[in-house]
Amino acid sequence: MLNTSEKVKKSISELKNQIIAEQQKINKICPPEQGKEKRLEERLEQIAQQRGRAMAYPYLSDGEGFGPFTKLIDGSVKYDLIGGIGVQLMGHSHPLLVEANLEAATVDCLYSGNLMPYDDIRLLMDTLLGQIKESRLEHFWFTGSGTYANDTALKLLWQKKDPAYKIIAFKKCFTGRSVATQDITDKAAYRQGMPKAVDVEHVPHFDPRNPEGSLQITLNALEEVWNKAPGQYAAITLELVQGEGGLTFGTKEYYEGIFEWAKAKGLYIWVDEVQTFARTRRLFAFQHFGLEKYVDIVTVGKALQCCGLFYTEELNPKPGLIAGTFHAAIPALKAGNKFVRHLTEEGFYGENGKIAQLEKSFLKRMAALANKQGKERIPLFHGIGTMQAFEVGDASADITKKFSMLLMKKGVITYMAGDNPTRVRMLLPIVLEEQHLDEIFKLIDETIEELFT
Repeated sequence: MLNTSEKVKKSISELKNQIIAEQQKINKICPPEQGKEKRLEERLEQIAQQRGRAMAYPYLSDGEGFGPFTKLIDGSVKYDLIGGIGVQLMGHSHPLLVEANLEAATVDCLYSGNLMPYDDIRLLMDTLLGQIKESRLEHFWFTGSGTYANDTALKLLWQKKDPAYKIIAFKKCFTGRSVATQDITDKAAYRQGMPKAVDVEHVPHFDPRNPEGSLQITLNALEEVWNKAPGQYAAITLELVQGEGGLTFGTKEYYEGIFEWAKAKGLYIWVDEVQTFARTRRLFAFQHFGLEKYVDIVTVGKALQCCGLFYTEELNPKPGLIAGTFHAAIPALKAGNKFVRHLTEEGFYGENGKIAQLEKSFLKRMAALANKQGKERIPLFHGIGTMQAFEVGDASADITKKFSMLLMKKGVITYMAGDNPTRVRMLLPIVLEEQHLDEIFKLIDETIEELFT
């Protein structure tokens, strides 16, 4: 907000306080308002007709919300434990978000781009790169989405390893839905009728039901893949916490074993943190697991409010390979910088940080609930940072969807992840407090009882 007059700054501050005062009224679960009961259904039907298919979830916001609460257009208020699949780490109407939006309104255009950049990109890159000095990552490039960040990572790797273009990825991974990343994503339904663009092999990820044997299983699969086409692979890519794979994650020793194997084969290591960024006990999941010395490319998005990739000087591409119109919208750049500074300066990270405390509190309640309900009803639960998941019943897609819809009607929005097993998936906002968790778990408990009786 350079060169903005004191009068405008004062107005922004006053308006920010007024907006927050209004949004703070959204502070408890509420049923649909009288006379609006059909509004959500009707408008979702209209959207389905316009798009040619229905939305994945019966959710349509009216733009009001505060903290962990969101208000739908039928007037109902619910806990939001999915946050746009991980975007809303800070919850709804966070003061820093309101501030960023208002400051951006004083700027002459909406977007910063490669041919018309704003100083906000320098400020955000300076903040981000300052957090990874212990790694070999030196550069950052903005992209229009997490998928495009992964596409760009692929281009850097291919150019450096030309003509070794094959990629090793992990089973149940999600990398994106572009022409290239749909091949890396381990979901055949996502590329039905599509020509193959990327030559990729998938190996098993960590299995929480077999933690001791997982590394050797993965290494055996890696050797088998390598022996099919030695020297023809460019990189190994993985999510340290698989989102669509059921929020599955390994151990430091597991990832070190894989990365040591990859380095011995001359492969670059590409870590996809589009979802995990800012959600573990460190700003980056690769820091959480102590893998700084291994990473060559790291892609980020979602909680950052904009997207891009970090890479080493070795992978700095030749002129002309990467470009693009947009960096990000000005409000997103401002919010991203404010969020990262807030998280890293206000005690959210570390073994005793606020995210670790939220993780511990959530898992403690989850353990008590699983003990009460028993293995047949909750056969597995696990989580890391603000990413939490559990299984219900036989962990089929049908029963998990039924549970999620029942829970949503009671006022808690979650989502699903994984296939055989399918898990209830939660990407928690950091603004959750103890009284919120008490109410949420009471509703989860009631929903499980209803489901099985």
